[in-house]
Amino acid sequence: MDASNIAQGIWDSITGLPQSLYYGAKRTYISTGAVGYDRKLRNDRENERFYQVVKLLISNEEPLRRLVTVVITEFYRKLDAQGKEAIHNQLAYGAGRIGGRLGGQVFVSQTIAMAIIKNSRSRYAYKTLYRFGASFTISTALWQGLIEEAALGSRRLENHYNVIYWKVQPQGLDMIYFVVEEQLKPYLDYISSHSQTCRRINNEICKMAG
Repeated sequence: MDASNIAQGIWDSITGLPQSLYYGAKRTYISTGAVGYDRKLRNDRENERFYQVVKLLISNEEPLRRLVTVVITEFYRKLDAQGKEAIHNQLAYGAGRIGGRLGGQVFVSQTIAMAIIKNSRSRYAYKTLYRFGASFTISTALWQGLIEEAALGSRRLENHYNVIYWKVQPQGLDMIYFVVEEQLKPYLDYISSHSQTCRRINNEICKMAG
């Protein structure tokens, strides 16, 4: 094997390491107080909030379901009548028209929440989170890294989608936002958009619905 292939193999190995390892080292260092007592206290608060919500999450997926449902409910409320009708019909059709036209907001929010949670189960964050909560067998670096990912996700939610953040933060649900962040982003972008932008999105949804 030539030098370039060897170098590529080494580089692939390095870049393939979970980002949690880097986050873990960073968070462990901050927790020593070396970069300031206020940062250490913030870490301690985030650790406790993370533990509390993970304990609930491992017994069932209810915390994750509540988080997703809050977002989808806000999304549904902001849709205009045509947008609601298009999405409701599409979901009802895909579910064999279970619930017919009576499901409304609850039907839509629960159906989309189920789909998002199902999709998230195959992702690294979800698998690691459940492994952490079920057995506590992951390394200290990954453990601290996972908390750091949760904390960073919480801060992104607060910075970019402040209204939703304050709806879910009292229950600690912001600390599991990172698990479904990618799937929720388009809904959150819609919720936080100007009314004119929302109208254009509504129109596009209706076009896609045919």
